Amino acid sequence: MSHLVFAALALCVVSANSKNVIEMSMLDNTKDDPALLNIPKQFSFAAYYGDHMVLQKAPQQAVIWGYNPLSNVFIDVSVAQQKVRALVGTNGQWSVTLDPVKGPGPYNVTARGPEGEITLTDVLFGDVWLCSGQSNMQFSVSQVFNASEEIKDADNYPNIRLFTVNQVTSKVPLTDLDAPKSIKQPWSVASRKAVDGGAWGYFSAVCWLYGKYLYQKLGYPIGLVNTCWGGTPVEAWSSPDALAKCGLDSETIASDLMMEPFYGRISPDGNFGGPQNSMVLWNAMIHPLLDMTIYGAIWYQGENNAHLNRHLYNCTFPSMISDWRVKFHASHGQNDPTFPFGFVMLGANTPNMSDFDGFPEIRWHQTADFGFVPNKKMENVFMANAMDLPDFLSPFGPIHPRDKQGIARRLVNASLAVAYHHTDIPYQAPLPSGFKVNTAASTLEIIFSNGTETLELRNNVGFEVCCSYGSEGVCDSRAWWLQAPIVRKTESSVIITTASCEPQNVAGTRYAWRLSPCTFMDCSVYSLHSSLPASPFQFTAAEFHKDGSYYVDKDIPYPLEG
Repeated sequence: MSHLVFAALALCVVSANSKNVIEMSMLDNTKDDPALLNIPKQFSFAAYYGDHMVLQKAPQQAVIWGYNPLSNVFIDVSVAQQKVRALVGTNGQWSVTLDPVKGPGPYNVTARGPEGEITLTDVLFGDVWLCSGQSNMQFSVSQVFNASEEIKDADNYPNIRLFTVNQVTSKVPLTDLDAPKSIKQPWSVASRKAVDGGAWGYFSAVCWLYGKYLYQKLGYPIGLVNTCWGGTPVEAWSSPDALAKCGLDSETIASDLMMEPFYGRISPDGNFGGPQNSMVLWNAMIHPLLDMTIYGAIWYQGENNAHLNRHLYNCTFPSMISDWRVKFHASHGQNDPTFPFGFVMLGANTPNMSDFDGFPEIRWHQTADFGFVPNKKMENVFMANAMDLPDFLSPFGPIHPRDKQGIARRLVNASLAVAYHHTDIPYQAPLPSGFKVNTAASTLEIIFSNGTETLELRNNVGFEVCCSYGSEGVCDSRAWWLQAPIVRKTESSVIITTASCEPQNVAGTRYAWRLSPCTFMDCSVYSLHSSLPASPFQFTAAEFHKDGSYYVDKDIPYPLEG
């Protein structure tokens, strides 16, 4: 037995001012105005606190902070029969870390100081989830299938609370959402009004449905913080530290400083020309939230990187996740340094089943070249595979499927298993674990999940073999990929024909390696138990033409060749 080398598819901080922060507009090279930075703020909570909010429940400890015009005075914060005292620093800020709160509430949170008393009302304690990404995360509840029913149903979930960050950029990291128009939707009780902010407005459909389905399982308050922007690359959401790990810096992602207004680049079908510059959304839409205690984050992005640094996404995406965790934890020590992180594996985009357009590579790179999550490089990460949930007739463009319910259900099931450790939830799709080559019969048997997964076969297409015509037997740019239909299946494997290649020229196989691998829920291989589709993969090896059995090492990544 031998191992197969294969590849699978698939912060210097300043306060905000208008010269560095823009709302869907162009960047400005003007430096900070020291006079603006030194203006004392009135006694207040930080901008993203508000009535009806959700704070993170026990065992984590919620952080509450704010401003006061006088330094070196005490602020007393009381909530849930506890009182915590803070000293106002020379920067005019105060902060307290509450003892863990188990009960959901509602509570009042009151801060008292020399300037008087301020109170947040109807505050719940539960799990807080951050939702981010590009247009498929921005895609709102009013745009999904059965939108009217979904909107009406929101009235039944008053213990889910919603908050939406506005689309702003900054050249420098910000500490708070206190710049003009930085908050699109303040904390709101879930209701038909709170989720129906119009197309591309609020509330995010994936974020809302994820929270709703999670609440149905957990039964306690959920806080959803949506911060996303259509048409944006992962680099825009990444800090300098995260980019540096992948050999990138602020000059690498170029867009001539975006000298045209972003709002002028939004088309009716949702093709958002969001900011392409690195770090500008990290600075303005993530960094201000670092003092928030959260349970985890979900992410729907990658389309924009199909043509931008696609080959680096296996570094930039995992690096962003790791960096967010480090930064959120370092801010006050209450966030889990490996907090749960979920993402959506990219869906389809065109009814033309022969297109590639970078999506297969991005899907594979979304898993850091392992083909599945969680893995050694992406611990405590879960995903929902959306490749078999296309919506080619979507009025918002086929890249924006309306069936966000199906995506959210898959994401929640994976979250319950990975983030909440529910052992009764099937969340892994069939995973290729090895293959057997039979040159005499011109067949290749692909074994899934070490023979433990009962497969459901919905059709016999989607597999290909790489035919190498060089003497090295390498699947490179000179090789050809040809269709390889399934000739039979066993309980846990499929057998494909390699007859389209001469036996000595077989150098690889792949599955679902297309921009749009199949029509709705009609890819080839599914789990009979969970009904989840097998993810795309690509195996290549110089030994592929030799009889024998080969195994996939799940502990190492397999970068794509070429």
